[in-house]
Amino acid sequence: MEKFPPRDTEESRRSLLEQQTAELAQLKDALRQAEDKYRVLVENANDAIFVLQDGKIKFANPKALAMGGVLAKDLEKVPFSEYLHPEERDMVLQRYEKRLKGEKILNMYPLRIVTRSGDLFWAEVNAVRIEWEGRPATLNIIRDITSQKLIEQHYFQNENLATLRTLAGGTAHSFNNLLMGIQGRVSILSRNLAADDPRREHLRGIEQCVADAAKLTQQMLGFAQSGKYSVVRVNLNLLIEQILESMLHKEKHISIRRDLQLGLWPVEVDRHQLEEAIMNILVNAWQAIADSGEIIIKTENFEMTEGRERFQDMRTGKYVRLAVRDTGVGMEDTVRKRVFEPFFTTKGLGKHRGLGLSSAYGIVANHAGLIDVESTPGAGTTVSVYLPSV
Repeated sequence: MEKFPPRDTEESRRSLLEQQTAELAQLKDALRQAEDKYRVLVENANDAIFVLQDGKIKFANPKALAMGGVLAKDLEKVPFSEYLHPEERDMVLQRYEKRLKGEKILNMYPLRIVTRSGDLFWAEVNAVRIEWEGRPATLNIIRDITSQKLIEQHYFQNENLATLRTLAGGTAHSFNNLLMGIQGRVSILSRNLAADDPRREHLRGIEQCVADAAKLTQQMLGFAQSGKYSVVRVNLNLLIEQILESMLHKEKHISIRRDLQLGLWPVEVDRHQLEEAIMNILVNAWQAIADSGEIIIKTENFEMTEGRERFQDMRTGKYVRLAVRDTGVGMEDTVRKRVFEPFFTTKGLGKHRGLGLSSAYGIVANHAGLIDVESTPGAGTTVSVYLPSV
């Protein structure tokens, strides 16, 4: 006769199975909730998060996709090295290989990222070794620090220029003293020579050299922010028109386009110094155009607000902006950073080495303003001047 298990045993097994099923459902639900939380954190993180394996990007959160410039089209076919700046590529790849091998390596460091569209930005990477689908990989978190780098570069540039301005001021005053001595001795010699003495021609040549050198020291003093100036209220649009009237006939192969805002706020400046600064900027724009081209002169009212990356040391308030844009050869970034240094030039030996932009920088700074240069090789340069409005 077939034996059946006791009724209570069968019910207890069924109860145990139901309990285990319920616990499994709870575990699945808890796992799903945990995955949802991590997904929310990763997908909404303000930092780029991605996994590297076999030199390819296996996973990337939305911020990483946006930062890389639509790299989501085919993640596993695009080597991550394509997003590295050429000057840092070897260093990053070496660290990546060492990290995969388990070697102790610096986890956090800055680098430059190149997007699929060719844009460049500074980033801070934090990378650790992980297991991804059973194989070694690296988890990488990248933060955009371009704003921080811009502030640092602007600060160090201002510090360097402040040192140069101090040096230029002292040199200019000492140089002026020497010129006064030369001029005085020339005057004494002239008195003792007859009117028809042929040596007078040489003395006049010396005096001309002294006059040219004096103009150079004045430019150096302008860069050094030295000397007093007479402040008057000026309409920048009218000043620009007067400057252009005296310069237009000189360069027929270059066209001038004006974009002057009506109702421009007035500024209080030394008219002569500001005129010199604008002329230096225009001459620099003319020299950047080899054959034919265009210079666009724009003025506008400008509100300086908090949080502007490029103007951290400027007070908030109302400014007048003058922008001079040329369609010339443009500049590399390494050149752009040095354009305000006295006597810096990209021209060959024996060519003009002046103080044009250096003098303009000092004059603008002396008026509590700011001068900024943006340039792209082959696409021209824009020099912007910001002056406090009355």
